Amino acid sequence: MKDGSILNECLNCQHQLPESASFCPNCGQKSTDGLISLKEFIAKFFDNVFNVNSKIFQTLRWLCIPAKLTSEYFKGKRKTYYHPIRLYLVMSLIFFAILSFTGDILEDNNLVKMQIDEDDSISLEEIIRTEGNKIEFLEELDTLSNQMSFFQDTTAKAALNSLKEKVEKDMKIYNNSFKITIGGKEKDFQFKDIITLTEKELLKKYEIHGFWNQIKSKQILRFVKDQSGFQRKFVQNIPLMLLVMMPFLALFLKLLYIRNGRFYVEHLVLNFHHHAFAFFIFSLFFLLPETFKNVLFVPILIMLFVYLYFTMKNYYRQGYGKTFSKFIAFNFFYLFSFALVLVLTLVINLLLF
Repeated sequence: MKDGSILNECLNCQHQLPESASFCPNCGQKSTDGLISLKEFIAKFFDNVFNVNSKIFQTLRWLCIPAKLTSEYFKGKRKTYYHPIRLYLVMSLIFFAILSFTGDILEDNNLVKMQIDEDDSISLEEIIRTEGNKIEFLEELDTLSNQMSFFQDTTAKAALNSLKEKVEKDMKIYNNSFKITIGGKEKDFQFKDIITLTEKELLKKYEIHGFWNQIKSKQILRFVKDQSGFQRKFVQNIPLMLLVMMPFLALFLKLLYIRNGRFYVEHLVLNFHHHAFAFFIFSLFFLLPETFKNVLFVPILIMLFVYLYFTMKNYYRQGYGKTFSKFIAFNFFYLFSFALVLVLTLVINLLLF
């Protein structure tokens, strides 16, 4: 029996199929003998895992026209397009996948740096990692030097000592320290201890007591030692952060257009579509060569503001002046909400990092 031949019974749910039926009316599975071509196998993989089909292109087409996709959605044309939340999640996933691939958000962007000399500064994370490698190297030199003590090769010993002195001289922060205020007391943490001791050993040595004091100390030390990891985790939480904002943004739009007669869910869907468009545009932006990024960043920001303005104008159908005043009010509220949720996300990230 060849692939694609018609059966009398669905192989998935055993429902009796009408004569010449291509799909099961009960579960929707294609009526075949169970075999599948390589082309169909790969196509189904992408459809099931990434849901990449013609629907996404049709959705993106109308998404690029301000308020068009939202209007289509509330005209009842929902089977044709991605669900708003799913569209938002897919676009944010693509955006952060591209961001991780290009490395733009983390490239040379450590938050805490240390001045080495007048012309050079380096992140503490990088210094600690480098110093840790040097400490391991010095330990290996000591082991090798002890093993060579049985021999009378003074030249080799002198070479090892010279190498050891050079490495020790090159240690930038090993004998330095930095201060942290814990429980109202200033603690002077030695970098030597941060590099060589475990968290438990550090808390014991510096006599840090109390649950919250210990939590605070651990998180600060983890942040100093792995800033890029902290940044990566923080950036990955941005879609969730924006997701938390959505209901509040929709509520504010509901209050702005309280006489418009729109339902709350309409404002919510409009926000999902607007943010999905922003993720889509920035995904394309981060794929550009660096030269184009420097030139196009500001124009793209302006374009996103223009897109939002015409989204509000087209969907709520009010005059240009009234729309502009509400556009300004919405952006102020957005900035306030974004800053508030950003701080909240930062605090949670610090506690859970």
